[in-house]
Amino acid sequence: MTEPTVKRMVNAGFVLPMVFSVFAAVSILHAQAIPKKITAGVTSLSGSTAVIFVTQKAGLFKRHGLDAEIVYLQSVPLTASALISRDIQVALMSGSGTLSVAIGGLDVVQVAGLVNKLYSGVMVAPSIKSLQDLKGSSIGIAGLGGQSEFAANYALRKGGLVPHKDVALLSIGGNAERVAALATGKVKAVIVTPPFTGQMEKMGFRKLVNFPALDLEFQTMGIAVIRHYLKTNRDTVMSFLKAITEGIYFYKTHKEETKKIMASSLRMEDQDALEETYSLFVQYLYPEVPHSSLRSLQNALDAMALRNTKARDKNPADVIENSLVKEMEESGFIAQIRNKYGAPGK
Repeated sequence: MTEPTVKRMVNAGFVLPMVFSVFAAVSILHAQAIPKKITAGVTSLSGSTAVIFVTQKAGLFKRHGLDAEIVYLQSVPLTASALISRDIQVALMSGSGTLSVAIGGLDVVQVAGLVNKLYSGVMVAPSIKSLQDLKGSSIGIAGLGGQSEFAANYALRKGGLVPHKDVALLSIGGNAERVAALATGKVKAVIVTPPFTGQMEKMGFRKLVNFPALDLEFQTMGIAVIRHYLKTNRDTVMSFLKAITEGIYFYKTHKEETKKIMASSLRMEDQDALEETYSLFVQYLYPEVPHSSLRSLQNALDAMALRNTKARDKNPADVIENSLVKEMEESGFIAQIRNKYGAPGK
């Protein structure tokens, strides 16, 4: 463009609008590049929540346009409160947790199922050779109405025992507390999850029942959001779900990187325990497509109904929102990341 031409454009008032147009275009591009802020709460630091830390450390949230923060809230009531106050927008919690807050009146839905099976074990003292040997004693569980009570009830009934009659079920607390209860002789058996099962075997205790081998459906971990937030921020939830789904594939195909992240995020130093937990979730637990399972949630609801009469009238389908996972499949996203990462390790 010649100098006289530029002067004529200035005189005609063309340059200033062009400058504003350029700045406007740059501003729009900059706004599009700013990651969307989202905060996710987790109710436990365990193998079932490991994928969210792997997703974050691998940079997958950023890849999907999110600035994600993860907070450890320790319990379902705290997580429900954080959802209500909007301190968190997404929660990783069990099906029992999602159902309990839904029964309590919070309009919450589960948009994905991360772990749809039981993976705990019944650990016992060396003197216990069979479930019948537990008659007249007690078994330690996390609490009433959750997966550990469901597991204990199932195991005892399979062994011909009546829960709470032949064997008492004691609410002990977390995995570490249950390990201590067995070690001190407070109970004769406990329900614990990996890596505690492996650690207890090193201590001399026996795994009497291995639930992964039984292939029992139970909604151990899912992704939940308030329905209104999903309605008004569907794209953000979809981005979160895509990142987590890609995180599952990363988890399964990047073993050493994943184990390092797990060791740091979950505070797991025992290499044997890390290997046990990693292998279990690769081979058995983390799904390639994270659909919520109606049967898994029904089993969770049945466990709750033993303690909460309101649970008996609840339809588990009311808290399932599988449309985002279906959209990932139908859009070709699942196929894309499968091609990108290859066949998950087995």
